[in-house]
Amino acid sequence: MWRKLLTGVVLAIYSTSDPVAAMEAKQARVDAGWACGVDRACVVADGSYRIRLPRRPNNGRIGAIVYFHGYRASAAEVVADAGLAAAAERLGVALIAPDGIGQSWSFPGSPARNRNEFSFVEQVLDDAAARFAIDAERVMASGFSQGGSLVWYLACRMPRRFAAFAPIAGSFWEPLPESCVAPRPKLTHVHGIADVTIPLAGRVLRADIRQGDLFRSLSVFAPATCTASWPATVARVPVQGLLCRRAQDCGGSLLELCLHAGGHYVDPAWVERAWRVAMPATVQAPPAPAHVSVKP
Repeated sequence: MWRKLLTGVVLAIYSTSDPVAAMEAKQARVDAGWACGVDRACVVADGSYRIRLPRRPNNGRIGAIVYFHGYRASAAEVVADAGLAAAAERLGVALIAPDGIGQSWSFPGSPARNRNEFSFVEQVLDDAAARFAIDAERVMASGFSQGGSLVWYLACRMPRRFAAFAPIAGSFWEPLPESCVAPRPKLTHVHGIADVTIPLAGRVLRADIRQGDLFRSLSVFAPATCTASWPATVARVPVQGLLCRRAQDCGGSLLELCLHAGGHYVDPAWVERAWRVAMPATVQAPPAPAHVSVKP
């Protein structure tokens, strides 16, 4: 016991003089199991989440990527993912991973009906801001597959709680929303044209459950003046890298679709790219990984 107390005193001394040392001290307590974090879930009223803090934050307060796992995955797997952890570290942001009940997410059209995810996400955001030095103005929602679909609904229902949205391989489910809460979100979406798990056109899972069409999903966020020829770009997707197209004349909002030639998978570099594209930079960030090629 006296060793823990002595360690706590040392960590407290370091934390009072240097914001970087303070963050490292907090991460040390997290890693040691003294608080919730990577190895121990942070509990809120309707569930839990895990968080990985950057070792070298850019300033006293840090941005965050809230990443929603795919079906049958977990928050523990997200924070343990080396690629996502490295991307968050390069950006100097926290990686927050909420946990779905039954390794699934409940949203309009989803087969799961486990909880009100919008209320749960509010709890996660509020709790993370209270426990850690999170800058509420610099939080991006991202996720893969079913988690990516949840991100679409967050962009529709909670656009003010996040500065940007970066869903991957998941869109709205049927019936698509008829309208969304203002303001229009900054949204950049990545999808594989060979994806058969969640195809671009969606698919029927059972009589009353259908994944939505990606292009129709994009149109929900596009005002009348917004123009884009997304379906026509499918034939020009490169073998490697991404082909990205932004809708024009969208009233200042960002609405972007990036396609790749592959199937149903996620590359952490896409999450990192979305942050660099959509989030206002407060410091000069290191360059993105060289292996990611993006064609305009």
